[in-house]
Amino acid sequence: MASRAALLLCASVLFAAAACSQANDVVVGGADHGWKVPVQPDALNLWSSVHRFQVGDNLVFKYDDPADAVLEVTRDDYNRCSTASPLAVHKAAAAGSGRVTVPLPRSGPFYFVSGAPGSCQKGERVVVVVVSEKHSRVPRRGFFPPAAAPSMMPYGSAPAPAPVTGGAAAAGSGGALLVALLGALLVGW
Repeated sequence: MASRAALLLCASVLFAAAACSQANDVVVGGADHGWKVPVQPDALNLWSSVHRFQVGDNLVFKYDDPADAVLEVTRDDYNRCSTASPLAVHKAAAAGSGRVTVPLPRSGPFYFVSGAPGSCQKGERVVVVVVSEKHSRVPRRGFFPPAAAPSMMPYGSAPAPAPVTGGAAAAGSGGALLVALLGALLVGW
């Protein structure tokens, strides 16, 4: 009986950990490339297009050039590679560290260009789009998504549920697996 209680306690801790989410630190350009002039001009934007950024995440810019900085700019300044009036200048806190962390406090697009002369024109710039918590796949504040609004269909005319096939059936939800595991523990296998 004690082992069942311990197992149930462990499963509860796992469930609680899954319910909480924390900010992610994401290295711009990936761990191997970082914040530098890319080989291909749009490489940093290709990198950002395959990542899902959420409110509360942090971008980590790693660079080698001590003269470089990360400038947050408007869309127009991004398109022109203008560094004349940045919204914010992010420089490494310690000289020579080459590491800047930029928080993403709201949803929407963020535009960043290099502060090193000529680097933006060579492709050292990136647009990061932060999705709102409402449009995120994984809820930030709780484990289960909010309930859908009730249907306004006339009485007795509910549509048949769609069949689950292929990748959707295999993908499943981590939450369903966790609930099934908890159920199995409670019933005693």
